[in-house]
Amino acid sequence: MNTVAQLAGAKAAKNPSYLAFHYPADHQIGMKVPKGGSDCAKCEYVSEDEKKCSNKYFIRWNGSKFLPEKANEFCCDFFETRDTGD
Repeated sequence: MNTVAQLAGAKAAKNPSYLAFHYPADHQIGMKVPKGGSDCAKCEYVSEDEKKCSNKYFIRWNGSKFLPEKANEFCCDFFETRDTGD
């Protein structure tokens, strides 16, 4: 598996800050989102009852495993698409 640094190549080797993420000052790690886009209901970390998240970074940020909103109305930076087997 390639690392981000390997994929970024020469730019990253010359300037390690090339890989740094820069967010606007008002960025929120998690937020309420409109229905129909990326959301917790489509994430690999959400529980079957769609009330909990098993991602350790989400739990650390949120302070618990419980989603603060309905799964189809919330998303965060730790979102990863659930493998549907297609």
